[in-house]
Amino acid sequence: MALALAWCGTTALAEDFVYVVRPGDNPWNLTQRYLKSIDYWPRIQDYNRILEPRTIQPGTVLRIPVAWMRGEHRSAQVVDVRGAVEQQVGDDIEPLVAGMTVRPGALIRSGEDSSLTLEFPDGSRSLVGANSELQVRALKRLKASGAQQLDLELRDGRIESAVRPVGRGGGRYIIRTPAAVAAVRGTDFRVTAEGRAMRAETLEGEIALQNRRGSVRLPAGTGTQVSPGRSPERASALLPAPALDGLPAVIDRVPFRIPIEAVAGAVGYRTQLAPDADFTVLESDRSGAEPAVLGRAGLADGRYRLRVRAIDGRGLEGLDGGREVVIDAHPEPPFPSVPAQGGFATDARVRFEWAHNPEAGAYHFQLAADAGFERILVARDDLRTASLVLDEDLPAGDYYWRVGVSTAVDGRGPYSDAQRFRRPAAGPSAEPPEFDGERLQLRWRAADDVQGYEVELSRSADFAAPEHAYATREALLDAPRPPGGTWYVRIRSQEAGSPPGPWGKPQQIEVPHDHWRALLILLPLLLAL
Repeated sequence: MALALAWCGTTALAEDFVYVVRPGDNPWNLTQRYLKSIDYWPRIQDYNRILEPRTIQPGTVLRIPVAWMRGEHRSAQVVDVRGAVEQQVGDDIEPLVAGMTVRPGALIRSGEDSSLTLEFPDGSRSLVGANSELQVRALKRLKASGAQQLDLELRDGRIESAVRPVGRGGGRYIIRTPAAVAAVRGTDFRVTAEGRAMRAETLEGEIALQNRRGSVRLPAGTGTQVSPGRSPERASALLPAPALDGLPAVIDRVPFRIPIEAVAGAVGYRTQLAPDADFTVLESDRSGAEPAVLGRAGLADGRYRLRVRAIDGRGLEGLDGGREVVIDAHPEPPFPSVPAQGGFATDARVRFEWAHNPEAGAYHFQLAADAGFERILVARDDLRTASLVLDEDLPAGDYYWRVGVSTAVDGRGPYSDAQRFRRPAAGPSAEPPEFDGERLQLRWRAADDVQGYEVELSRSADFAAPEHAYATREALLDAPRPPGGTWYVRIRSQEAGSPPGPWGKPQQIEVPHDHWRALLILLPLLLAL
């Protein structure tokens, strides 16, 4: 049949069929075949200014408003759902699940971190994002041509649609928002209703926006915004897709934030993850100001399709950059606690501790001399408790450690983030003591980045109860001379921002006895004899 939707040059919302008259056609039989009622035949005649209805010349072009055409009501199908999504019909509210039918008049609401995809009879699909409210105002199939006519109202939130080309026969796809109406032919596009404003982006094909103030066309790769009470702004090019070549193939932590190369002109970025390339539901939908790929907490392990867009200053989201990623983040690694990140370990045989997992079958521990764990010093995969004490003394230096866990349900999980700690150097050794009358002086080699020293003197080599303890900021101790005899001395240093380091090796020193002092004490007794 010679039927087509008239896409008029002056308005994107034109709703006229164009019919080319064939031999034998007249307003009466056209009305019987295509219109809602026989009562419409005078309207066809008046609308097209037909003066001789019984003798219309074949090839004459007639226009027939779509609103007059006969159609049958159809319904949409729920392809997939994530999170809390419901539909309201009248006073009845019910949750939506995959496979359910959505009929004209239904109001759909999605909650936080929720999404669903609707499929319409012609195969077109719409992905409804989180925190959205969408009503299916009308959905019908024209009997004259089999074309689909769909009328949606997006009251709030986001919708991303892939619409089959309307072709011939009067198909149409309309999305109404508080700010403007979008009329669509065959295209991939997005519409956001936020407050009373609207944003639209066309990825393929073309859409047209119109309100009482004006209209604008959006060819592929462009977008615009519409503010309340104003005409749609001019179309502008969407930002290019972000480069995702640097993303790891496997992501072992959720939530995650992975920096990417910035896109010129971007003020934000949106990341979406779906379980398949069709993006029928969103497992994660996150946005932020920094150039980074984002994923929410709670994402299950598995293979995902990821897409990222840059957002410009008007809030328009650009072209998609996409790739496949694998999330392998479970079981989540235990939280490392001792030594803490950036901390210090003063004991020679360092003790490591982490959070206990009641489901742990075994813990996996690694200690390395570098942040990339290329020089692994200790590796254990058979630990049953949430702690480990090294079997050997750990030399002074900077180290990195991490821990993972295996469970019966999830198997072996990833390692925790590397924890850097420092093993401070043992205290220095003192040079031979110096005595100056009633003063003892000890000197030692000064160390870099040391803000002070502690010195202990003890009669016993085990320092069970040191008789004297001193603190000094210099590599020098000037203290009262202790009684003569054998003493043991040990020194430890304190680096900036750290607790005191380990004690140096104890040294034995001899303090000479002061015989003259003893004679002075005894002299009064001797004179009294």
